[in-house]
Amino acid sequence: MRAVIPVAALAVAGAPVAAHAQSGPEQIEQLEPGPGEWQAQYSGAYGGADSHALEIARGFGRGLALGVGAELEAVRGHAELDGLSAVALVRLIDHADRPARIGVMGEVSIDRGGRFSGGELRGIAESESRHWWLQANLMLRYRREDGEAGTSLAYVVSVQRGPAPFWYGIEGSGRAARIGGDAEVASRGEHYLGPSITYRHQGSGTEIGLAWMVRLAGGGAPSGPRAFVQVDF
Repeated sequence: MRAVIPVAALAVAGAPVAAHAQSGPEQIEQLEPGPGEWQAQYSGAYGGADSHALEIARGFGRGLALGVGAELEAVRGHAELDGLSAVALVRLIDHADRPARIGVMGEVSIDRGGRFSGGELRGIAESESRHWWLQANLMLRYRREDGEAGTSLAYVVSVQRGPAPFWYGIEGSGRAARIGGDAEVASRGEHYLGPSITYRHQGSGTEIGLAWMVRLAGGGAPSGPRAFVQVDF
């Protein structure tokens, strides 16, 4: 679960966030953590998106993981709280003898004032062999911002080649369609593509990834790097 549960441990300071801040590349979610595991993660986008998160999650039983989160944005050199979230992940197919692992994730968010700011339902699929690691997410997202609301469809896909512990490949993401509502809150036609590299240590559960996401179309945040660090414990 890559962007599942941030812990708000950064200072909240700086000027107010501008309305309808530019959205950057989407973050892939995984079918993690496993039963009885805790997972902590930092993820950040730079070069225009300037969003950051610290995350923590725990797996329960064979098919469930729960978490809480806080998104932050860099505003004039300060880290400013943008919202909090609660997340539930259900692993529907998660067997080593199956060609793909499949699950769904639901998320509910509030803004820094404690008001409901949106929800998301995400389908997650991944397949990993000795030489290939394939991941895909499809998101149905509802957002509220500054009194306006909208619903949209977004996606993110990753194709990487191993073998472990280093995986090299390409990642693409974007907001494919607006189902309804305000055009700025529920944007569409924003697409990113770029190279990625992931270091994944199976024994410790450590995962470190870097990607350079190039904006191909739309009015989202400009091209720039994205990074994440994930640790199981």
